[in-house]
Amino acid sequence: MAKQSEKKYAKLLDKAEELFWKYGYTSVSVDRIAKEAGISKMTIYKHFHSKEELFIEVLMNNTEHHINKLMEKINEKDHTFEKIETMYSYMLEVNSQLSPVFVKEIMDRINIMGKLVAYKEKRTLEMWRHIVEDGIKKKEIRELDVDFISNLLLYVPTVFTKTDSYIDASKRVKMFENLFDFMRYGLLGGKEGAENAAKYIDADRKPE
Repeated sequence: MAKQSEKKYAKLLDKAEELFWKYGYTSVSVDRIAKEAGISKMTIYKHFHSKEELFIEVLMNNTEHHINKLMEKINEKDHTFEKIETMYSYMLEVNSQLSPVFVKEIMDRINIMGKLVAYKEKRTLEMWRHIVEDGIKKKEIRELDVDFISNLLLYVPTVFTKTDSYIDASKRVKMFENLFDFMRYGLLGGKEGAENAAKYIDADRKPE
């Protein structure tokens, strides 16, 4: 059974995430988080030296939640093509739900942005390596330099994560859709890859 302090800590993070996501970083004070979480302000500062530190922890926890959820979805798929599609589709879904104002608040804070990006890149790269290595082993994609392709899959989408891309949500989503479509099919390559893709697509379109 979790200790009382652990329950308070979990409640603090849950309430902080709820408020940050709803109102943004700037508009939410430590006093408000403490009040709505039903804990003292002193309790918050026992764990975090500042609101920024609390915010970073909330972002890290949220990222880990999505990483774990995505890994579960990927492990449910058999074919590499399905795993790549699942990876990008999930990323697109999460990205499309982000508030432009909230994203800008993160990007404007270099310290927060730097820590979040480094953590997300590390964890996401691990997933891409797993997918690429498994695909090569099963001969579902052609033999490639695993490090190069994993980094390519990770970093190419960041070309579209400029500030102006967040302003128009529909434009951002469309760019990601086009990019992900290219990345999925581009990995298959050559005649054999095209045949594999055709088989996968035909099987996917058959009625159950």
